[in-house]
Amino acid sequence: MKLFISVLMLLTLRAVGEVVKDFKDHDCKKFFMNEEPPEFQINGIASQVPEEGRYVRICQRYNNKYHYATLYDTTEKIPVYSAYRYERRTECKVKRPNIPWKIEPQLEDNNNSKDMTSEENVLKKYRQAYNSDYEGTDYNKGHLFPVCQSSSDDSAISTFTLTNAAPQECSFNKKWFHKVENVVRKSLQKCVNERRKPYVVTGVVPSNGTKMANRVNVPVYFWTAYRCCGSNQCQFGGLIMHEKANETRNFMEMTRFHKRLSKYYKRPITVFKIAGLTGKKRKFDESYEFLDGLGFNEFP
Repeated sequence: MKLFISVLMLLTLRAVGEVVKDFKDHDCKKFFMNEEPPEFQINGIASQVPEEGRYVRICQRYNNKYHYATLYDTTEKIPVYSAYRYERRTECKVKRPNIPWKIEPQLEDNNNSKDMTSEENVLKKYRQAYNSDYEGTDYNKGHLFPVCQSSSDDSAISTFTLTNAAPQECSFNKKWFHKVENVVRKSLQKCVNERRKPYVVTGVVPSNGTKMANRVNVPVYFWTAYRCCGSNQCQFGGLIMHEKANETRNFMEMTRFHKRLSKYYKRPITVFKIAGLTGKKRKFDESYEFLDGLGFNEFP
């Protein structure tokens, strides 16, 4: 399916990003494995967010359909992660469509419309990144939920919100695309072809003070993790890349991935719980045969 749409159609369709109080109480819980969002440990208590108020849960909807979920940091003006299901059944062979980037009006004021819109249409309270922040800089808008992992025109368009993007230097943007997004997509495609269900969470770790336009945090790490689940097995893959690195740190063991990510966040985080697809006890195949031949070698 082609991932592009005419400007005329873009102007007539509605894009919605809905701020919610709890992912588990909303339809977008389906984007999390077992309907369980990632958890942070705060004083020994599990929580969907490191701090209420600062972090906002967004169910990303376009053209009356939910496409993914995002946790957004209104202090650093970047997403923490976006979570989605990979459902693509064909290769992504088209160039990324030229679609205007939107912002989320409800991040400025809960009484605002749910409709994504251009920043010119919103009274700014500076709780998110804007297109103007990127102007005149050397940074690209780095997708968390990438276009080529979407499954339809609507899904692709829904990814063009700044709540689903964080600053990347141009060179890092290219490395992330080739060394992470493409590699992961091959694994996810194999998972789908085998009639299993892939769940993906992609996120960033903020830097200690590096800012774009003196407002928007430039992340020091980008990461992605996924599980490929069938009737009697679930498999894991995780990758982390430093903004200045040439290579990724790859993980085939979920516990090691969580420990490494917790070290970077300086607090415990669990992206996926160790549980079966329906909550019942299942066999977990830790051989990761579906990664063979795709360049996955776990780093120490």
